[in-house]
Amino acid sequence: MREAHLRDLIAVIETGSVRSAARKLGLTQAAVSKNLTALEKSLGVPLLVRSTQGVEATEFGRIVLRRARVVDAELRHLQEEIASLAGESHGDITVGLSATAEAMLLPPALARFREHSPDVLISVVGGRSSSTIAALREARIDFAVGPLPPEQSVTDLHTERLFSSDLGIVVRAGHPAAGARDIASLAPYGWLFSVRYSAGPAITSLLRERGLPAPTLVAHCDSSSALVCMLLQTDHVTLTSLSALEPLRRGGLLKVLPIELDLPPVVQYLIMSAARPLTASAVALAGEFRRASRPLRR
Repeated sequence: MREAHLRDLIAVIETGSVRSAARKLGLTQAAVSKNLTALEKSLGVPLLVRSTQGVEATEFGRIVLRRARVVDAELRHLQEEIASLAGESHGDITVGLSATAEAMLLPPALARFREHSPDVLISVVGGRSSSTIAALREARIDFAVGPLPPEQSVTDLHTERLFSSDLGIVVRAGHPAAGARDIASLAPYGWLFSVRYSAGPAITSLLRERGLPAPTLVAHCDSSSALVCMLLQTDHVTLTSLSALEPLRRGGLLKVLPIELDLPPVVQYLIMSAARPLTASAVALAGEFRRASRPLRR
């Protein structure tokens, strides 16, 4: 088993065909096929299923893919650190961020980071915390900032509390219920829920305690941009982290309703692999996220 074998397997599974993988890697199809055959022979199991629709990983292939991504990322990071120490290219960093981290931490952290590392490219990945954790475990991202997934164990990860954000009910500016002071006034309107905060059960419980009917669910929005677009263009309401939408509230586009809620805040964590060290550049960027979070702590 060689590094090239794992590299080609990753490319084939991600692109869906040997031809596309070869084009991406700058190799011939024959060279990629030869490496895949050698890898399957060395492991003694089929890794890929070929059909008219393309190439898919077998169950064995999916297991190898998870490990291969970690190996590939570690070798790439090794090359980046050696190049950095030699005064050459600094590579890139991929981070997984919650909507709150994107809104409150990313702008100041990135601005300060670029003061001393202007050549490093930062890639940002969003999505629910469970998928972000999965990406971290497979080394598809360097570190994450966001809430911990309640349904997953994180004993294999290093977690560091950064700050917390209150939950609140948010509507668009000019909403018919923009002056509402009690949750009963929102009965005529549909609700948008962010999957990562599990707000649906929280609102249902609050309404039940007040003898009110269950909320009308319109959509689960795992995408923060989808949530914002629907809020701005409809009369739907949402329960979400207030920090995530603070820039839009300050800009007068969204309004936080003055409704008292007895709900715990959403805690944002810096999350890293306990087994894999960060590159020097990633360590520096993580430090800037810590620094940006300090004024928000309480």
